[in-house]
Amino acid sequence: MNIVIAGAGEVGRELAWSFWDRRNNVTVIDRSGALLERLRDRLDVLTVPGDCAVVGTLRTAQIEKADLLIAATGDDASNALACAIARHHHVPMTICRLACSTFFGGGGSWNQAALGIDHLIFPEDECVAQVLAAVEHQAVVERMVLLSYRDAECTALRLSPESALAGCRVQDFPDPELLSRVRFCAIVRQQQLVMPRGETEFLPGDEVYVAGPHAAVAQLYDRFWPESDTTGPVIVAGANRLSLSLVLKLCDLGLEVRVIERDEGPANHFLDALGRRVMLLRGEGTDADVLEEAGVNQCRAFISILQDDEDNILGSILAKQQGARKVIAVTNKAEYMDIVPALAAIDAGFSPRLAAANSVLNLITTEDVRVQAILSRVRAYVYELRVHPGAPLCGQSLASSRLPESAVFALVIRRGETLAATGRTVVEEGDRLVAVATPDSVRRFEKLLTQRKLL
Repeated sequence: MNIVIAGAGEVGRELAWSFWDRRNNVTVIDRSGALLERLRDRLDVLTVPGDCAVVGTLRTAQIEKADLLIAATGDDASNALACAIARHHHVPMTICRLACSTFFGGGGSWNQAALGIDHLIFPEDECVAQVLAAVEHQAVVERMVLLSYRDAECTALRLSPESALAGCRVQDFPDPELLSRVRFCAIVRQQQLVMPRGETEFLPGDEVYVAGPHAAVAQLYDRFWPESDTTGPVIVAGANRLSLSLVLKLCDLGLEVRVIERDEGPANHFLDALGRRVMLLRGEGTDADVLEEAGVNQCRAFISILQDDEDNILGSILAKQQGARKVIAVTNKAEYMDIVPALAAIDAGFSPRLAAANSVLNLITTEDVRVQAILSRVRAYVYELRVHPGAPLCGQSLASSRLPESAVFALVIRRGETLAATGRTVVEEGDRLVAVATPDSVRRFEKLLTQRKLL
């Protein structure tokens, strides 16, 4: 595919990496020469300096030859206008990132269709959904719904020393019927990726990725990751648009919420929007005395959504030291995607930027091999591969696929049904296989699924 990406920030870089790695032709537009130079240092992509809302800039990027435009700058108006220009040049698909879901107002003729926008993505909404999933269950550190198949998910759960799975091998899992419906598809152990095989032993502290239908995954963690204590308030540091969206949903779930905010303006806005639904404390989210006053030692979860990434990390560490059962940090800078998972004091970390990238990836369905999602806890991807008629693995069991060590088949999507990818699963043409893998390993086994046998 010929793909034009407007924006070389965190979202654009993640998308450029994902699409370029799949051997697409990628062109990236940005006003910042420094960001484009940084991108060229990592990837062999074309770069165009300039404003994506200017016709001449898009023509320089050869928009008339593009199969897809992704407008992912930090400027909503520029993103929308770039999509309109792309549609005028007959680009088949446009995706527009918007920070605010009220951009188009109350409807009428001013809408996404009028501007030639096929898909809208809202990074903050996606990030809120991830945080909510982590709050709802203490063990959850990441949850991804595979949007192509809304009945399927891939969820990471941290294993406690008290769990019945601690010390158990995969092949000795005590419920064979449940294991036939879910798949252990990755383990993050001391910041390293471990691909589980039959002899792999679960250890306390492991972050275990489980894939399968929603009901089966929920049954798994209800049995082996039971909640020990769901009492106490949820404390949110920071009063801003993202935290307001989160707090509204937390209140709708019936949870007690306390918000910490230093500045009077945002604090008053929160009170106007929420009234008596929350307790608001004035102070710094990184102040140990303020955290103590908020009752952090008794809270169900502490979530830091301050404007400054470093403050979010510091506040989360302080909250953990003061007794918070679970701490969640929201960060924006790309470099923290690797740092936050390595901090033992932070239970889960999320980024609106990574959420935006995953939203875009889920919308691209034309490739035989595509990225479904980027894992936030380790540098690995969820891939989807379509099985071609006559491919070498057709009619063979997955056990015979000889996967690389850094890859595991997780799910089989067959005629709309989601199946766990066990070694006994026989591959059929037309299947879509979901795998967790590193980029180098996926190239080594995709030929088994996408190339025909030699006659």
